[in-house]
Amino acid sequence: MKVLVIPTTDWIRHPVPNRLNFIFDILAERHEVYVLHFDLKRFRNMRERETNCRLLGASWIEVFDPSLYYILNFPYHIWKIRRIVKEKGIEVILSTNVLPSLAANLSRKPIVFDYLDHLEESASIYYPGSALGEVVKYVVGRITRFNLRHARSVITVTRELREHLLGVGVKDIAVIPNGVDSRALQPLSMSESKSSLGLRGTVLGYVGSLEHWVDLEMVIAALPHLDATLLVVGPGLFTDYGEGIKRMAEDLGVAERVVFTGAVPYNELSRYISAMDIGLNPLKMMKKNEYAAGGKVFNYLACGRPVLSSRMVSLERLLGDKIYYYDDVESFIEQVGRIMMMGRATERFRSLAERYDWRVISSDYEKVLIKAALK
Repeated sequence: MKVLVIPTTDWIRHPVPNRLNFIFDILAERHEVYVLHFDLKRFRNMRERETNCRLLGASWIEVFDPSLYYILNFPYHIWKIRRIVKEKGIEVILSTNVLPSLAANLSRKPIVFDYLDHLEESASIYYPGSALGEVVKYVVGRITRFNLRHARSVITVTRELREHLLGVGVKDIAVIPNGVDSRALQPLSMSESKSSLGLRGTVLGYVGSLEHWVDLEMVIAALPHLDATLLVVGPGLFTDYGEGIKRMAEDLGVAERVVFTGAVPYNELSRYISAMDIGLNPLKMMKKNEYAAGGKVFNYLACGRPVLSSRMVSLERLLGDKIYYYDDVESFIEQVGRIMMMGRATERFRSLAERYDWRVISSDYEKVLIKAALK
């Protein structure tokens, strides 16, 4: 099968790989997978990841702002996608972007749309509390609905997102959850991992982007009441959210107990997660978070660590009481104490993560693509 992937961002330089990177590097072992490669200027100095996919450059006008990049390059993307489809004999397109997906509709090839999360809210979150954010939300919502309704099939990550899609008129929907590369992420010695990072005592850890959909504010507010260090592993991408968290920690007098590492390559995360006593999934209450179930939860589990998450309906339905939840600062503090008294269950958490290994998930993904190509 010959597949063209239209990703959300720069395929090899974005510091946080998403599900498409893992799934299509696996599928490229037995299919011809081409990627419309957005060589985004913002990530030009980031370390490149290796990929099994074949990258096809898609930049005509280079600008620093990603939103403006997609707008200015839209006519070029229409031409580029049609040319790729013709020259490479593409049989199916997998898309998850906004404007480039709109351009793909002109290719006359079957499209499978991967609805990763509530896209209009994801786009507007980069403009918190502004009129521009509301405009972005409206425009992205309209384009996304058009793309969804014109796709031959839609893949999404939770039943909650499936229900949302049914409500906007999408019919052919497959639920394929997020996962983890359990070969790359393995449990390591906690004491050795802590020592190598200069950490001691109880360590609460967060792995992921530092953006406004994250609720590290509640974690910082709890720190004065806990004898623990917070390890924050991940980059700020588009906003100053991380700087705001640092200021809050200083104001509460806990700055010396908050450690920021910046971006860490995926295949090096085991040491950082293994240094944690508890992996955190702190999220603000918004549709983007309530409906989706992100991959960081499985990263923690793959390293044998318990997970403490904001209470989200999608996660509760997916994992139930296999992870822990909190609703406010008080319950966060209580749950940390409870988890620390429970003792370690590394193998149990690891076993749960292995059910969601990307190699298992990619086979379900492959079936949807083949079905769409043959319709």
